[in-house]
Amino acid sequence: MRATKAKTEIRQEQIAQAALRLLAARGWRKVSLTAIARKVGVVTSAIYRHFSGKDEVLDAVLELVGQSFQANIQAAREATTDPVECLHETLLRHLKLITSGVPVPRIILSEDVFTGNARHRKRIRAIYQVYLGEIAALIRAGQKQGLIRTELAAHSLALMWLGLVQSPAIIWLLGQGDFDLEQHCERAWLLFAETIRTTPRTRQLPP
Repeated sequence: MRATKAKTEIRQEQIAQAALRLLAARGWRKVSLTAIARKVGVVTSAIYRHFSGKDEVLDAVLELVGQSFQANIQAAREATTDPVECLHETLLRHLKLITSGVPVPRIILSEDVFTGNARHRKRIRAIYQVYLGEIAALIRAGQKQGLIRTELAAHSLALMWLGLVQSPAIIWLLGQGDFDLEQHCERAWLLFAETIRTTPRTRQLPP
């Protein structure tokens, strides 16, 4: 029984991953279940063994996004115990997530999420609330350790932190590569870090 369940979960993840990659390349409106099945290497009817339809596949895609966010934070925490450096590490991982094929801004602004099914909007909002809550927790930890200025509201800083990459990523997607997202994020991070630290560390911004 467990082996069958594990096989089902693996296939569901394969389908969700394939849908995510197609979304990145085409936009959700142009993604069909047939295209998803072809990318996984199964017949279209096999998709219906795991999902009721395209709408439920999108639910699985959003779940992957949430899992990716949490994995980024976990990996950053394992890489460093310094809360400020952990914020930086998480930012770099969030950036890599976007540039390696998980176009978070495109998912959020797609018609199926932003102006479509209200359930999808609530789900992505909940994902971001949890994510920002984790970022705010890192900031509060830094404040307790005397590394981050205590007069700054942790939740507001968390939103600013997300803005270091999320908004520029939209410009990057629109420009199809003519905007250096990585360079911008590193410059923005240095400015952000100097602003929030109790003892600024003056560093030259990259050209």
